[in-house]
Amino acid sequence: MGCLCQGCGRDHSRSADLSAVIIRRLLPIISLVALLPLTTAAIDRPAYGSVCERGGDQAIWVPAGEALIGDDRGYPEERPSYRVKVPGFWIDRHEVTNAQYARFVAVTGYVTQVERQGESVVFRPPGLGERPVEPSQWWHIVKGADWRHPEGPGSDLAGRDDYPVVQLSYADALAYARWAGRSLPSEEQFERAAGAGQPDTLTQPGPDAANSWQGEFPVQNDAVDGHKGLAPVGCYKPNAFGLQDMIGNAWEWTKSWYLPGHGPMVSNESAPDNPSFDPAQPDARARVIKGGSFLCAPNYCARYRPAARHAQDELYAASHLGFRTIDSARAGPGQPAVPQAGRHGI
Repeated sequence: MGCLCQGCGRDHSRSADLSAVIIRRLLPIISLVALLPLTTAAIDRPAYGSVCERGGDQAIWVPAGEALIGDDRGYPEERPSYRVKVPGFWIDRHEVTNAQYARFVAVTGYVTQVERQGESVVFRPPGLGERPVEPSQWWHIVKGADWRHPEGPGSDLAGRDDYPVVQLSYADALAYARWAGRSLPSEEQFERAAGAGQPDTLTQPGPDAANSWQGEFPVQNDAVDGHKGLAPVGCYKPNAFGLQDMIGNAWEWTKSWYLPGHGPMVSNESAPDNPSFDPAQPDARARVIKGGSFLCAPNYCARYRPAARHAQDELYAASHLGFRTIDSARAGPGQPAVPQAGRHGI
């Protein structure tokens, strides 16, 4: 799939076979890359994203409206497109940050599922002169990788308070949302918020609009947007609703179960059964993730679009997968933004 190491590390009892698991589960997705007629947006100045303004921990009101879900020009899993009326809801202006998640952990003592597993998936670019051909050459199962150590032992959160929190499973994201008196968005809510009523495009967003990979993935990242990896929240211009990083930077969890095409949306947060199905990992409880990440490039992945979607086993995390929360119970006050008002005032 290029952008996400789907299903990496599912067989913890046979760690020697993890590379084979990675390759086997990524190959069906890698073959889809050539299906999109993608182009790179014009780049007309040397660097973006050097000054990042969060604008506070705010929620933005997304008004009720009709949304086009999916894109018949895109990847097979985005088809068929359909129109749906989405009620209004509040959504975080940006991804949940390390500082916000740290407050949750400090209050509750929560230990993440990823910390209990003891390892997670980390992107490591190939070395100078390497010409990688397989995902196992840039995706690695790293012992000790978790939200406090996103790249594994030796990494930490120093200077990263305002970065998206990553290395969280679905349950880890849901635990935070429930503590805050909120929930995770459905796929339809996320796509409505990300699209902001604008037509979808197959073109790579400009370097002022989203954190994506400029150059040939995975060997050359020109970092024209000012960042070679994750960026702090608020570094890129907001969309028409005033939301930031709805595409690029980090993939984001939704509560919707994954199906390989657009059927009726199933959005139960914690259904005991498994209504999902992903052909690449048929035994997984797979949720829809949205938004793409800083690893998406025109030659690989190209899922930096509101309509793009992917499957992710809800048990596993990665170094470029985060989340944001919504509140669909609180009525809209008729103004574009208010301070986020979860149970704990976060």
